[in-house]
Amino acid sequence: MNQKRTRIPLPHPPPYRESRVSFWLHILVGLLLTIAIGASVYLIVQSLLSGSISTMSRGGPSKTYTLALQPRLYWFQIAWQSLTTLLLMAILMVAWRISRKGRASKDKSKGKRAAP
Repeated sequence: MNQKRTRIPLPHPPPYRESRVSFWLHILVGLLLTIAIGASVYLIVQSLLSGSISTMSRGGPSKTYTLALQPRLYWFQIAWQSLTTLLLMAILMVAWRISRKGRASKDKSKGKRAAP
């Protein structure tokens, strides 16, 4: 006999429904990351135009490097801040991709075959 006819159907749990809190928290984190990336890009562009850059130091006083007096440290800070900005962008893109894959698998419903 056919397995579909002999198998006892098992009860399935209800499908997962994303809560409103997790949805809005996800939106908030994405928005904060976007704002941080935008501010970082603005600071890098402003530093390139002005010729001086300040360090992002949390432990002590920030230092300012100028292109005329300390070109190596200036370009190192530009590269370092650009790298951290790219890292934030990568985190944002990975999180966005994961959330899109999660929603896509939930939104797809299995279509029933048409009877012959």
